[in-house]
Amino acid sequence: MNLLFVAFLIAWPMMGLAQDHPLTIEDLNRQIAINPNSADAYFDRGLLYEKQGDFKHAIEDFSQTIVLNPQDVEAYGARANAYADENNFVLAITDYTKAIELGPQEPAAVYYNRGLTYLSQGNTAQAIADLSQAILMNPDYAEAYHNRGLIWDKIGKLDQALSDLNKTIELSPHLAEGYYNRGIIDDQQKRLLDAINDFSKAIDLNPSYAQSYANRGEVYMEQEDLPQARYDFNKAIEINPKLAQAYNNRAIAYFELKEYTKANADLQKAASLGYPVNPQLAKDIKGAVSWTNSNTK
Repeated sequence: MNLLFVAFLIAWPMMGLAQDHPLTIEDLNRQIAINPNSADAYFDRGLLYEKQGDFKHAIEDFSQTIVLNPQDVEAYGARANAYADENNFVLAITDYTKAIELGPQEPAAVYYNRGLTYLSQGNTAQAIADLSQAILMNPDYAEAYHNRGLIWDKIGKLDQALSDLNKTIELSPHLAEGYYNRGIIDDQQKRLLDAINDFSKAIDLNPSYAQSYANRGEVYMEQEDLPQARYDFNKAIEINPKLAQAYNNRAIAYFELKEYTKANADLQKAASLGYPVNPQLAKDIKGAVSWTNSNTK
């Protein structure tokens, strides 16, 4: 079972004229041509470039904003987001740190973003520190609790993880990922009924949540409820035909149900999708298929 981070960066609001008018890049090009010292115009154009996924030009515009106004905290934060989107985590962290030094209007959001960037670097200790600071500044920060909880789980501190996910659900009861991830912790701690309930709640909130069906199916297999497990794997595959985990686990369910041909087909499909299938399982299924075929002739 895979944890799912709510790992989006907090965006910076449009400023200047863009607050009141739906400006385009062409509009801002004209503004800059008329007034090449307009920091607001560069900033707004940078946001539009970033929205389009053109991070290179976004970074250039945010950098020009900073040249024109070295104390522009929003420009540092926005450029940090663009660097992070380009996976340039070192420069992103540098800019987030500068934004924190300058005193942003929403410091919790900057700590949150920097924490996610540290997480992307694999620096879990600093990620926890920043997310904790974001929570200290904003005790209702559901996303910060959620992602900190997943880091606790990642490093094996399940009680802290469960506490943070409980808080996430308290603050944001409609966040399907909160229930999904708590279901994973429930399963790790062998609270199987709680896990089923949490995956079911995630599905209620998001009926297209293929991964929740796949995970709930695994829990049903732990309970030896193979028909219900197979139903969930079927549903997961119906929603996401490329979900290799579901094919692999449905193969196990079919094998236990003595439907060996279907088990073999599913295991081959899982392998074709890159899933690391168990060699012994593959051998057992092929043996069962051969035995069945030889005894039905």
